[in-house]
Amino acid sequence: MSALAWLRGLVASALADPAVVHLAGRLPHRLVLVVDGASLPVVQGTDAGAIVSAHAPLSTWREMLAALPVPGRQSMGAAMRADCGFELRGEPIPIAQSIALLEQLVEAMRAAANGPVDAAGPATAAPVALDRLESRYLRIDWPAGDDCWIFEEAAGDPGQPVMLLLHTAGADSRQWHALMSDAELGRHWRLVAFDMPCHGRSRPPAGWRGEPWRLDTDGYLACIRAWMRAAGHARVAIAGCSMGAAIGLAFLARHPELALGAILLETPFRSPGRRTPMLDHPAVHGGRFGAAWVQALLSPHSPPAERRFATWIYSQAGPGVYEGDLGFYSDEFDASKHVDAIDTARTPLWLMTGDYDYSASPAESRRVADAIPGASFTEMSGLGHFPMTENPNRLLEYFRPAAIELRKWGQTPLINGV
Repeated sequence: MSALAWLRGLVASALADPAVVHLAGRLPHRLVLVVDGASLPVVQGTDAGAIVSAHAPLSTWREMLAALPVPGRQSMGAAMRADCGFELRGEPIPIAQSIALLEQLVEAMRAAANGPVDAAGPATAAPVALDRLESRYLRIDWPAGDDCWIFEEAAGDPGQPVMLLLHTAGADSRQWHALMSDAELGRHWRLVAFDMPCHGRSRPPAGWRGEPWRLDTDGYLACIRAWMRAAGHARVAIAGCSMGAAIGLAFLARHPELALGAILLETPFRSPGRRTPMLDHPAVHGGRFGAAWVQALLSPHSPPAERRFATWIYSQAGPGVYEGDLGFYSDEFDASKHVDAIDTARTPLWLMTGDYDYSASPAESRRVADAIPGASFTEMSGLGHFPMTENPNRLLEYFRPAAIELRKWGQTPLINGV
């Protein structure tokens, strides 16, 4: 069988996948894959004047469709950033409308080429004991002088110090459910997470009038301090991922008196280019686009069910919230503004980053660690940008030892971080 016939067969198989069928049926324009100059039609569309084409040499398609592709080939989004000859051509809006289908198409073609995804060897999904979680709404003073009700979840021993778990841009505390319900972590920590205002189950501030959401460093830090005052916590440890890791660095630098230390996942030095107006464009489905923007960052080693949950959270974000968070994470944040002020003798710091992450790559996180004397850095094998959601079992192999070590630090018994 020729290589072109092989790929044509995979496209045909993928087009029988229910998720692909649904997305393909909604696409208004033509979509084709181009392999070494040869075109493989995917969607005929209804708009004859618009076409999106995905170009890559055969060698790149083979790498992307391997059972367990290497970092940089796990998705269309990764391949576009990996200098491997993958390119999307077309007008910006049709391209954005095609992203969700293209990511799903690549995964369906990979499954057709290698059998069921589970046969490729990812870990099984972690059991999540949601009955261990307690929740409440808490009124905070944020922005200053305003009222805002935020949703808070907690698990673990109430007699232990608090570890605050901070979610990623555009998401909410559901990302941390598997770690929060881990019995071993709960013996050492009171694990608490909240949804940022306008995120998840939290309400917008009372004074909000519908203006676009925009997060920045000062506002984010003020929100954490307002939560600490309302909840009665004098000091907390920070565990954050991506945007949560970025603000974790700022928190250690500006408020060491409030911090016990931090375990930060997927920490960027800088992460330009993640913000895009297509996350909140009237011609683009924001939920679909945001979920696909996340899907591209996941590891193929992660269990399918947990990968789907990671993207499901993003499909539910409020309009413009993800883009507004990226105004902080991708546009404003710069680790160089914070690293010199962090004293690991006072606030111990662990940095951990998955090898499939291209938003905050291992090289970027190592650069942060190298700039902070005493910081620990670990590159995590087989994990992407959302490790606590996409593969918590694997993450816990790295996270538990650091969390237990942080709890032992100082050898001083603490009650609720005080």
